[in-house]
Amino acid sequence: MPSRRAVRWLLAAGLIALLAAILLAAFPWGVLKGPAERALSRRLDRPVTIGTLRRVDRFSFTPTIELTDLRIPQAAWAGKGDVVRIRRAVVTVPLATILRDGLRTRSVAIEGMALDFVRAVDGRESWREQGRADDGGGGVFSTEALSITDSRLLYRDARRRRSVDAAIVATHKGLTLEGRGKVRGAPVLVSVRTAAIGGDARWPFHVAITGQALTMAAKGSMDRPLDVHHLDMDITAKAANLSYIDAVIEAGLPRTQPVELSAHARRDGPDWTISRLNGTIGRSDLMGEASIRKRDGRHIIDGSLRSRRFDFDDLADDRGRAAAREKRWRFGPRVFPDTAIDLDNLRNTDGALRVHAARLLWPGPSPFRSLDGTIRLSRRVLTIDDLRMGLTHGSMTGKVRVDHPANEGPVLALDLKVKSARIVDFAPDTQIDGRIEGRLHLTGPGATIRAAIGRSTGMIGIVGRDGALPARTAALLGQDLLGGVLASKKEQAQLRCAIIRLDASGGIATADPILIDTTRGRTEIAGRIMLAEERLALEMRGMPKQHADLRLIGPILITGTLKEPSVALPAKGGVVGNLLKSVGRALDDKDMPVAVDADCAGLAARALSIP
Repeated sequence: MPSRRAVRWLLAAGLIALLAAILLAAFPWGVLKGPAERALSRRLDRPVTIGTLRRVDRFSFTPTIELTDLRIPQAAWAGKGDVVRIRRAVVTVPLATILRDGLRTRSVAIEGMALDFVRAVDGRESWREQGRADDGGGGVFSTEALSITDSRLLYRDARRRRSVDAAIVATHKGLTLEGRGKVRGAPVLVSVRTAAIGGDARWPFHVAITGQALTMAAKGSMDRPLDVHHLDMDITAKAANLSYIDAVIEAGLPRTQPVELSAHARRDGPDWTISRLNGTIGRSDLMGEASIRKRDGRHIIDGSLRSRRFDFDDLADDRGRAAAREKRWRFGPRVFPDTAIDLDNLRNTDGALRVHAARLLWPGPSPFRSLDGTIRLSRRVLTIDDLRMGLTHGSMTGKVRVDHPANEGPVLALDLKVKSARIVDFAPDTQIDGRIEGRLHLTGPGATIRAAIGRSTGMIGIVGRDGALPARTAALLGQDLLGGVLASKKEQAQLRCAIIRLDASGGIATADPILIDTTRGRTEIAGRIMLAEERLALEMRGMPKQHADLRLIGPILITGTLKEPSVALPAKGGVVGNLLKSVGRALDDKDMPVAVDADCAGLAARALSIP
């Protein structure tokens, strides 16, 4: 049997517990008004005020507490007014569950709530504790019954150009939010509907954004009521361009052609998993999946995108296409693409994205047929180490790197190889064919691919071998005028090699050399190419490999652009003067020197080498 001392201790402990329970059941919650105001003010760094805080009942282990005139001022940078204002709130709390389950209320009734959330261009959020970012892992407010009347939400986001002004109502039938807003300046209707709150069962919801420029719907369920950090949903979206969807999901997506997408999404705290992505952008189709994790304020993406048909032009909206047309009108057609490589919108994004396009679509003929590669992004450095573009014949493979340091412009580095291609695939109008190999190794600063190549340093090497071309063309390349005129249209000459070696420095590429060697003649080209304008300043000299009755004496000038070259005789002497000089040489009846075969193997090796 227990001793008398032990019995006395047990009785004392029981009495103390009973007294504590009685005090807790009768606790005057109003005395916490001052401490609550001071604690909230310190945490939010703004003066929080509470009109009254009192206990409605007198004695209960499930006390009912009334709060009136709660005011949390707006952040100083966000303007005047309050970020949160509640006229009256009545909360019933079962004390027995606090220690076991945390803050779990029996019921919450709110009257006259006004929420005014502001987000600045720099990302500051007026409703969040200063210096604290949302990691997606916040706690869950739990209640068995929720009532909200005469309440509104005003949300203004300058960073993503979106806003909403909506009424909030909660009854025993569920929670609704209905109102109007704007996404990137386009008007929309916003609707949120949920099931009634109660218990810990999964909580269905439906969100709809409806407008002429954007229509989105998300239907799913949260793991528990109001648990926005743990949910599943199916999403559908239709928009004038992808940037409207990006204004909602904040993924750094560009302006594009009209888009229709669907996907399934799962959120677990800071992590998202996207599956069954399917849809179209313009005439391109997309399928894929991705995981997005948020760690230390950065988004880490791992995903795959696949396309049966893909058009790069679909990644620009009508305004972007119009700007491109204007550039073509002002500067003429260009070879190097004007694709932006600025990574500023992805400053907080890392990860890897595997891409596959089975068929590339172009506005006109193109040798580029397919695309594969893995895009990796880490701390504003983008790399593609396994790029492969399928050609009509052969392939282009290599590496791409974009380094975009903070407060500096991007720098592009290209190292590309062409193998087993055919000349006719790149220049069908020339009727010249042969196998072709190439190497491009350039590095330059610029906000677009064209701008970076226009200021680049490195080399470009192209080698064509073992081909054929019209005998007339071969004769003219050797400056054999009669051979070029009298040769049969069906007659063919052999292409021994075509060698192009350009050494670039600061956007100026110097020929070293450019040479075409055929069975009819040998042609050498000297000069420079200004890569920024793709402008040619070249001089061509040809020599036949056999006696020619009439040779063109002197160089031929090649000007214009890579896309639209222009061939002419030098201005000095003119066409007539050069022809008369050529005829005079022919009448002299003197033997003229003839060309010898070039060292094609040696020149080809040098053309493709990197110093």
